Amino acid sequence: MIKNIFAIFIFSLLFVACSTNELSKQEKEVQRQEVSKELLSDISYILFLLKQKDLDNLNSRFINPKIGLYEVYKSDIENKITFKHSYEIDEIVDIIDSFEIKQEIIIFNCSPYNDAFYGWNKDGTFLTTQIKPYLSQIIQEQNKITPNKYKIEELANIALIEKTSYELIVTNNVIFYLTKIDNLWYITLIDKIKTDCSK
Repeated sequence: MIKNIFAIFIFSLLFVACSTNELSKQEKEVQRQEVSKELLSDISYILFLLKQKDLDNLNSRFINPKIGLYEVYKSDIENKITFKHSYEIDEIVDIIDSFEIKQEIIIFNCSPYNDAFYGWNKDGTFLTTQIKPYLSQIIQEQNKITPNKYKIEELANIALIEKTSYELIVTNNVIFYLTKIDNLWYITLIDKIKTDCSK
């Protein structure tokens, strides 16, 4: 009897230890990595491709062929936040205010009464961790109407984007989310909400 209790106790300890180890592995896998030279180098290359209006190389190198690219925006009809999914960027602007990459938070001001206060509070290229859970919020709302509309794999990709990405703001141009997938950095989302002042 005592041997059985002792065996159950040992088994429970091993099971809990393995479970805790597995959870800590999963948590490590979905954490945002530190800003590296590799990431900064890739951002510099992205800026160069934007300046050159080189869509072909931007798409072939920086859009993951499996996960693709999300674009969040407000719909024209209902003015609701929505998204589209694709596997390429179809247009780019060549305005680059600065090739220096700063790691700081900037603010976009919507001022309907005075154009002097409208726009970014700083110009340049900025890297932040200010990721918004646009996609998961949209999916949560849509699941109320159509449950299980999205595949588990897509939900996992969205969780990866929202938990591990960096936001790259190129003022007067574009806002990208950059996500590390299979040891390479990819553009996974274009944010057209942050600079949309429509109500």
